[in-house]
Amino acid sequence: MALPRQYQATQSTTDLTTYLRGYPYLAKYIQQVVPEVGMPQFLGQEVPGSLRKVVKVNVIYTVDDGIFIHVYTPPRGTESGYRKYAIVEPPRPPSELLRAIEEKIAAVLSERDASTSLSDRREILLKALGKVVEVVEAPVNYREVLSRGLNKLKTIPIYSADYRYVVYHLVRDKAGLGMLEPLLKDRYIEDIYCNGVGYVFIVHKVFGPLETSLRFSTQEELDKFIIELSERIGKPVSHARPIVDATLPDGSRINIVFGGDVSLRGSSFTIRKFSKIPMSVTEIVNLGTMDEFVAAYLWMLLLEGMSGFVSGETASGKTTTLNAITVFIRPTAKIVSIEDTAEIQLPHENWLRELTRDTGSVETSVTMFDLLKAALRQRPNYIIVGEIRGAEGNVAFQAMQTGHPVLSTFHAASVERLVQRLTSPPINVPITHIDNLNFVVIQSAVYREGVLMRRVISVNEIVGYDPKAKSVIYVPIYTWDPSKDRFTFRGRGTSYLLEEKIAVARGISRRDMGLVYDELNLRAKIIRSLVEKKVFNYYDVFRVIVRIYHLVDAKAKASSKEETPYAVIEALEEALNRIGRGDLLK
Repeated sequence: MALPRQYQATQSTTDLTTYLRGYPYLAKYIQQVVPEVGMPQFLGQEVPGSLRKVVKVNVIYTVDDGIFIHVYTPPRGTESGYRKYAIVEPPRPPSELLRAIEEKIAAVLSERDASTSLSDRREILLKALGKVVEVVEAPVNYREVLSRGLNKLKTIPIYSADYRYVVYHLVRDKAGLGMLEPLLKDRYIEDIYCNGVGYVFIVHKVFGPLETSLRFSTQEELDKFIIELSERIGKPVSHARPIVDATLPDGSRINIVFGGDVSLRGSSFTIRKFSKIPMSVTEIVNLGTMDEFVAAYLWMLLLEGMSGFVSGETASGKTTTLNAITVFIRPTAKIVSIEDTAEIQLPHENWLRELTRDTGSVETSVTMFDLLKAALRQRPNYIIVGEIRGAEGNVAFQAMQTGHPVLSTFHAASVERLVQRLTSPPINVPITHIDNLNFVVIQSAVYREGVLMRRVISVNEIVGYDPKAKSVIYVPIYTWDPSKDRFTFRGRGTSYLLEEKIAVARGISRRDMGLVYDELNLRAKIIRSLVEKKVFNYYDVFRVIVRIYHLVDAKAKASSKEETPYAVIEALEEALNRIGRGDLLK
């Protein structure tokens, strides 16, 4: 197929030329859309963040072999308020061919081929496909071939050019999640919404809310898809059990509401996507969610086993931040995580991951409350609760009282609202117990120049409970200045946790209190150095932090008790120098 003339006139990118020649359906798609929206800019696999501020978008990028995404602003007169997200994927082979192949595959599979693993199912499917088809080099009239009768065909002949399309759609529909698969492969998508019959919507990390090209035309089509989807993830929905929360094979969280009884627009689903590799603390600093000093401060708190909540509104990035800062927990710590849907990801070896079980029966269900009580008997160094919503909050504070540090996310937009929710039903934590919590990070989704960003609004130290005022005393040690988009530190001599908790635990005298703040600055410089060195992979960051722990521990053990605070400073200075040279990163 010849390249579009507009492309030849405006683009000379070799990569796109190669893609257009290798994927004829992409060239065909571009020829169709150019008259309406103009020639798209090809981005390859990376979508730069600088495009957030572009009003009129027209770009194509690739998310997987053979899958392309076209994001564009619709032409005048067709606007719905949304920019469009069009999926360009391999064309679907004739339905009669796919049905015939599925029947043949079903005949060669046995019970031994059953598997819950996506990768295993894919391999089993491809192996069976190899037994039932024969790839030929000449075009095939499938209707004529299949009209002879499937029983008379030992193998089904498939034209080599069509074979990869057959493989794609079989794997997508039988070992994946069908039409949603391209969305799940796109690492730039945060959320996927289907609100009933009509188009599926997404939230894109760069382009914000978009209307996709995926569409359910009838309620019957949507219900059928949702029933199959729920069965595939092992939590079937029904009219008796219309609401389901589950985790998809890639770790994403899905909520399904089935039928028109509880949803006036009919069945719906929402998917909150999570990356297989969590976002690192250096990535978060690079994006401006927090700065290196906030990160360093949290590093010191988690190193000393402080309890804290990452709190904020829905979609403020709480879980992302919680995942990111857990690398600061000692690498030798035993950690127990408790969730109702699997979202927490930790790099630690000694990590016990527990999930609730909802069977619909009080006798056989396992709740967050049950798991948290059990965790207290498992002697963890840290307990991480995915989100505190109910009675498990009371147990969490009892755990803090007995010396078990707890980290969790929480829905509240300020410390005052957090205290209100904690002390009200159904959580019911006595207000006098709130000071068992050491710190609260308040995070929010904010708009700057029309662009959605996540920012840590404040980091607050819980100082204690004032019985006269009957209120919780807290100090905002770091605050975000929205006018300058930067973080302000309250200043040396103002941190209750650094001076009254950490310094006391380390035996640092009042005279040497400046060492605590010197350590804070050094840890901040280390994080900034990692950002400048572009050490953004979650596990790479953890490996560097583990090496820093080894350096600090070695220096501390070789020094006397009085010299230990100075030895920590020396070790951190050495770590900073070694990061600068690059030898701590290898």
